Amino acid sequence: MRQVDSDTPRTLLSVIIPAYNVEAYIGETLESALRQPRINEIELIVVDDGSTDSTLDRILAIKGTEQGHNIRVIHQENRGVSAARNAAIAHARSPYIGFLDADDVWSPNFSDVIMPLLEAGTADIIEFNVGIIDSKGRIIERMELIARGSVGPRGGGTEALMEFARVWQVFPGARVYRRELWEGVEFPAGRVYEDCSAIPLIYTRARTLHRLADELYCYRRRAGSITQTATVHTVKSLAISAEEALARCDGGVNAAYWMAMFHKNFARACFQTARVNRRTFSESMRIVEATAARYRTFTEQRPDELPRLRFHMRIFAERRVFQVKRVIKRVFGLELRPRPVEPAGLSGHSPPAASE
Repeated sequence: MRQVDSDTPRTLLSVIIPAYNVEAYIGETLESALRQPRINEIELIVVDDGSTDSTLDRILAIKGTEQGHNIRVIHQENRGVSAARNAAIAHARSPYIGFLDADDVWSPNFSDVIMPLLEAGTADIIEFNVGIIDSKGRIIERMELIARGSVGPRGGGTEALMEFARVWQVFPGARVYRRELWEGVEFPAGRVYEDCSAIPLIYTRARTLHRLADELYCYRRRAGSITQTATVHTVKSLAISAEEALARCDGGVNAAYWMAMFHKNFARACFQTARVNRRTFSESMRIVEATAARYRTFTEQRPDELPRLRFHMRIFAERRVFQVKRVIKRVFGLELRPRPVEPAGLSGHSPPAASE
């Protein structure tokens, strides 16, 4: 791994941007950050994870502009998004850390809303809502993590953990975190849906939270992204996260929280199993069945009665629905399509307008 540049002034927020073969999107992503009113208080740590297209060239071209002076660039051999995030976290200098995926964008008012809270320094985690955009940047859906009636500061602890478990939105970009929370915590390398392992653990360390109903982040749903493709690897990664959570159900103060994490991860593994291709369906089923067997062993050793896992019929029903929807999308041309690559430099696209 080599750091392309390291000369950055003191900042309030370090933003982690892992990038791999995103030449069609990285310009718009960086632009959404560089146009923030308080960008001089933010360092952008961009990790090129061994891209084989022109991603790194585009990053360096933007860094070379007058706007790009606070971009730090790290280049490493391809090791996956977890390794890229971990490398950037290790280089972060600011008291707070945020995450911005290299095909997503911030709302134009992100820094106006977030930076005063960072200056106050009273919250370990600041949570906010997320919009979902298509390849052209149009809002197509909304991800409500924070209801308007629950905004403002709150304490950590059991109640906050169980609320997080109920919503179970582990997407890293939907929050800003005090950097100290990440000491000794890494995203698991070699896995996908790595957020399901790291983010729940970070929440157990938070003593104070601040909730915002503002839609400050826009997640891009696009063809070819990991979250749009179900494979044996995605099923296995989620099953591992489920089993890690189960192992933490040791009777301690957070046992109910980790049990909830187990059920959420297991349900997601079943969801992905319903969507894998026919060739890998049997292997995926064996993975979730093995995790279910470990859960049964766990329940047999506990005097309190825990719910049984009922998942076979659900997987087969969801699989049938998924297959029908896929046929409909093909017939009507509704599949996600890659975005054409534009000339190098800032994209010229405007980020989605801030929510009212």
